[in-house]
Amino acid sequence: MEKKYNLCYDFLTILACLMVVFFHTNGILYTYSDSLSWKISVAERCVVYSAIPIFFMLSGAKLMEYRKRYSTKEYAKKRLLRIGLPFLFWNLFYVIWQRVFSPDASFHSVKEFFYMLLNSKFQERYWFFFPLFCIYAAIPVISLVLEAKNHRKYLWFAVYVAFALNWVLKPVCGLLEIPFNSYLTMPVSGGFLMYVLFGYLVSTETWCRTKRVLLYLAAIASSIFAVWHIIHTSAIYGETALTMANYQYFPSGLTGAAIFVFVKHLFDKPAVTESLNRRIKFATLVRTVSGCCMGVWLTHSLGIWLGAGILGLVNSGFVYRFVLPWFVFAACVVGVWIAKKIPVVKHLV
Repeated sequence: MEKKYNLCYDFLTILACLMVVFFHTNGILYTYSDSLSWKISVAERCVVYSAIPIFFMLSGAKLMEYRKRYSTKEYAKKRLLRIGLPFLFWNLFYVIWQRVFSPDASFHSVKEFFYMLLNSKFQERYWFFFPLFCIYAAIPVISLVLEAKNHRKYLWFAVYVAFALNWVLKPVCGLLEIPFNSYLTMPVSGGFLMYVLFGYLVSTETWCRTKRVLLYLAAIASSIFAVWHIIHTSAIYGETALTMANYQYFPSGLTGAAIFVFVKHLFDKPAVTESLNRRIKFATLVRTVSGCCMGVWLTHSLGIWLGAGILGLVNSGFVYRFVLPWFVFAACVVGVWIAKKIPVVKHLV
């Protein structure tokens, strides 16, 4: 069965990738100051932080039903070539980069090399790929549940339990300074897997208006709370306190879920779909840019470094925080698009 093209997923991919670039130019957040600029960085953080949940929701929406399109062997091959090979290449790139520019911070033994590789010490922003690889390995097993009768009820149950533990109980324990028992987890939907299941379930059903509005209000309320809590707690300790900054806590999770559901139902509207289908050039552009987003993730750190260096920007400036990300994203997209035209190089981005 041929994969049905979905413009909604491409739009969400672009949005999430752009949010990641903005997140990584928001370094002012980590230096506390009782200033409007710092408080704006807190608000920005609480929104763009949801990019990671969105990415995992997209994995569920796009891959949980892969068996309808190709075999598990083909699935593994596609994931390896699409993600595994570029990941290894760019890690090697940063190994050499670190050796040249920061030799004291580089590895000095084989054991240290593997420690740094497995813990994203060569490029700290590549931590995302490790849970992603584990998700890819889990999907062939988890997707078998789709063959069971009433599988949606089982999956929603797993998601609700995971949300209750990760979104609610864990952060509440943190707020009350109660040590959280790490054994309290839902094995089949723990960690980021809950977003994968949520993404699949939401992508294959339609929510009523009331249900969507309640989610949006909950997301707004949780984001406001997260902003207030970070500002309030940081003022007390005199340094940035990111107690609520966790990809699996309710502020990030609810915001990501709200964005995902909003965009999905927006694209579900017949009027929107018909309008976009008539704009073939726009749809082609969105699809092309989306296809470059994994390469953007791999290269945007280098783009930020080069852009800031060439333009002489400091990370606390307005241009660095709100203008540079657009140029970095665009430049990386163009660079990756060109690289994809080169026979061998195209497999590295």
